[in-house]
This record gives sequence, C-alpha cells and structure tokens, in this order.
Amino acid sequence: MGKKFKTKEIVVVAMISAVIGVIFTLLDWAYMPMSAVLGTVFMEITFGVYMLSAALPMYIVRKPGFAVFGALVAAGVNLLMGSPYGLQLVLAGFLEGLGVEIGYAILGKYEGNLKNMISGQILGAAFVFLRDGFFWGTPMSYGTTVAVGVIAVRFLSSVVIGIILVKMITAALEKTGVLKGFKCIRV
Repeated sequence: MGKKFKTKEIVVVAMISAVIGVIFTLLDWAYMPMSAVLGTVFMEITFGVYMLSAALPMYIVRKPGFAVFGALVAAGVNLLMGSPYGLQLVLAGFLEGLGVEIGYAILGKYEGNLKNMISGQILGAAFVFLRDGFFWGTPMSYGTTVAVGVIAVRFLSSVVIGIILVKMITAALEKTGVLKGFKCIRV
C-alpha cells in the first residue's frame, strides 16, 4: 500500500480530529478547577484522553504524517474554541504527534500493533512532559517523589486509557461504515 495521503483519509481524520478538539476544549475548562481540588498526580490520569488527537488518526490510517496532522487539527480547533492554554496546544499537539509517529515508524512499520501503540503513547507523553518541564518547571518543581508519580501516572494513562479509547472509538466508527477501506479495518 502506498504512503500517499488519500482525500478520504484526510477528510475522515480532519473530521474526527475536529470533534476531538471540541471535546478537549470542554475537558480543558473542567480540568483547571478539578486539578486545583484533586491534585497534580490524580489529574494526570486524564492524559491518555489527550493522546487521542495523535493516536487515533495514526491507528486508523497508519501512514506517516497522520498523527501530527490529526493532533494539529485537534489543537487548532481547541485553540479557536477558546481553550485557556493558548498556543501551547499547538506545540503539545505537535509533540504528541511526533511521539506517535516515531513509535509507529521504528516498531512494526505502521502495522498498528501493540508495540506501535505503546511506544507511540509513551514517546508522545514523554515529549509533552519535556515541554511541560521546559516551560513551567513542573512537575520537577514538586520534588522527586511527586515527579516520579506524575511521570508514572501519565505513562500508564497514556498507554492504558489511550489505547483502550483508540480501540473503542475505532470499533464504533467501523460500525458506521466510515472506515471502510482503511487499513485498521483490513488488518
């Protein structure tokens, strides 16, 4: 199968990513007050949801570029809808997408297997963690114990919640027929 982008792939991923961007905006507004009440480590449980913007498009299409494309569309929609996180969304989306792209490229060559998914989720989460540390000094500013907890919870959330959501959403989309002809259905 060629690696050229097809119009159907672009349209389907853009639509799915736009919906994810709307969901992210709603989550962003809930996340801020909840994190103040529930704490940093607990709130990292939601990180797997945020990985959807990169992980779902790549799992569906399995071609280079779709993780970054999907993540940037979701970030753009989230930004345009007034997310309180501003332009940092674009950088976070790009970094998540880059991590997923690398995970799919180096392990299994875009097969969409568990190795692809786990490595992509961990790399995406790690890249965003590095961004967080660079711009905000968090969670390292909380001390080693909290930082290790944040990293562990973020990685677990990214892998477990992220992969479960990708599989569930793909199965639901398959039932609608919108994914007919996509690699995720043929495998």
